[in-house]
This record gives sequence, structure tokens and C-alpha cells, in this order.
Amino acid sequence: MNKLIDQLNPTNSKIGKKNRFISEEIPEIQRKLIYGGGCLFELTKWVNIFVIVVALMHFFVATVFIVDGESMMPNFKSGEYVIANRWQYVFDKPGRGDVVILKFPGDPDRKKYIKRIIGLPGETINIKEGVIYLNGKILDEPYIPKEFKTLPNTLKTMGPDEYFLMGDNRINSSDSRDWGVAPRRFLIGRAWLIFYPSIEKVKGEEYKV
Repeated sequence: MNKLIDQLNPTNSKIGKKNRFISEEIPEIQRKLIYGGGCLFELTKWVNIFVIVVALMHFFVATVFIVDGESMMPNFKSGEYVIANRWQYVFDKPGRGDVVILKFPGDPDRKKYIKRIIGLPGETINIKEGVIYLNGKILDEPYIPKEFKTLPNTLKTMGPDEYFLMGDNRINSSDSRDWGVAPRRFLIGRAWLIFYPSIEKVKGEEYKV
């Protein structure tokens, strides 16, 4: 009977076949949409996880700093990328000789510097005629060229939570001689690795008094 109707009305027959074709296509399209949506959801989820992990590492484990300027020459050059270890100062106190990334005390929300810790809490630093004295004893800095004299004359006693920092390039560095000591909370982390343009682990220098 249906065959006879199709023969008598071929247009209806074609429409019926087209409708059946469309009805068969719809579930397939739905499956593709569901699959695509699932893939997009998974991708978004992993991207969010990656962003969260990177953010946690940045704020609690390590951060990247780009050296800008010549204040740490010859040990750090402008344009080098440095990884600073935040995690170390969670358990250890900053030590003399540590190269640190710190918030600039004059503008802590926008500026960051790389400097070396010279004076620790409670110590007295006396810079006199190009020589550094800590608690009355001469400070030995073997890796700084002898022609790098430390000027001007400065006398400062650190408080219980204060650090005196200087750049290695003493004649071309804005540091604690200019803007004063830095509180502990401004020390972001210790320089650990130079990874661009070359890879080099930052040496842990210890000053001798």
C-alpha cells in the first residue's frame, strides 16, 4: 500500500525519504556536539589546572626575574633571565652573600630589584674609604674586582628585621646606600638559576668577616 502511495505521489515519497535521512543525521550531529563539548570541557579544565599550578609556583615556589641594568655586573648581566627560589626562605633565613630578588622599598608594588645581602639583622655596617666593615671587622668579597670600591662612607645598624643590600657593581648601583635597608617581607626569593641566554646555576657566595 505504501509503495502504491509512493508511486502515485512521488513528491511525498522523496520528502519522506529526506525526512528519514535528516532524522538519522540528527543523532549523529548530537553525538559529535556532545563529544566536541566534552573535549572542550576537558581542555578548559586542564588549562585552568595549569594556570592554577603556575600561579601557585609563582607565588610560593619560584618566580622569574629579568635583569635590567648593570648594577650586578660582572656576575649578572642585563637581559639575563633568573629563577628565584621563594621556597627556601620559608624554612631558612636569608644569609649574607645571598643574591635576592626584592621589592623596591620605595615602590614595592611596581618595582623589583636584584641585589646581594651584605648586612644582617642586628649588625652594624660601616663603609669607610672604600672598605666595608661589619661589626668592626673588614668584610672579604673575593669575587668582586679589587678596583670596585664601595662609596660613599656609610654607617648603619640594622634593626631586628632589616637587611642591607648592595649591587656587585658598586659604582653603578642604586641600593641600601641610597634608599636604606629592606625589611624581611620585601625579600621575594634567592636567585637560584640563570636560564637565558645561557644556563648557569647561581653560586652561593659566603662572605668572610
